[in-house]
Amino acid sequence: MNNYYILKNDLDDKIVGKDYPQVDCLTMHQAHLITSWHLFDPKPNLKFKLKKRAVLTDTLKDITIGGGTGFLINSKTKDIFKKFNIMRHQYFDASVETQKAEILAYFWLHLTEPQLTEELDFKNSIFLEKKWATIKGTIQLKSYEHYKELKAKDTEASFGARLDKIALSDNFDSELDMFTFLPFDNNVYISERLKNAIEENGIIGFKIEKATNFF
Repeated sequence: MNNYYILKNDLDDKIVGKDYPQVDCLTMHQAHLITSWHLFDPKPNLKFKLKKRAVLTDTLKDITIGGGTGFLINSKTKDIFKKFNIMRHQYFDASVETQKAEILAYFWLHLTEPQLTEELDFKNSIFLEKKWATIKGTIQLKSYEHYKELKAKDTEASFGARLDKIALSDNFDSELDMFTFLPFDNNVYISERLKNAIEENGIIGFKIEKATNFF
């Protein structure tokens, strides 16, 4: 089985500075429209401002795009990512204003492919049932359609499920270098080859952890 890693924004203030998240969004309305469930046409045009005590890194942490899954990255990082096989995605133009009033070109990498969840091996994956934010125990899900049926019966909108252990079906594209499994898992997973490229090119602002939840 391939080795996978979790890609996330670094929290270390020695790396990203004392202000976290590192940027304020200047286009709140555009940011709040972003959701992980579909592609966008036209694409949002995003503007950010670096906070006073934040360090400018290759990827910057923003919390405004709460409904979307992705990363705010510079051109150097985008050029690296474009060489790899990423799940269905788009790049949204973004700008970052520094404290010196410089306007820098950044991009929001927007990840959106809910149907990728159907390529899980549901029989062998382990799911945890949630009511609101409370874990109730394990639940056997037969498919993504089964999950949606259970959601449709939930009049309180309190039901949810979270992936605890991941088993991949034979249909899963083992050549993918970046992917996620919404709505069961908010982690963004990357391949070892992409991990190596990020590290070898000195991309600053990411934290990479070994994913231990794959069967």
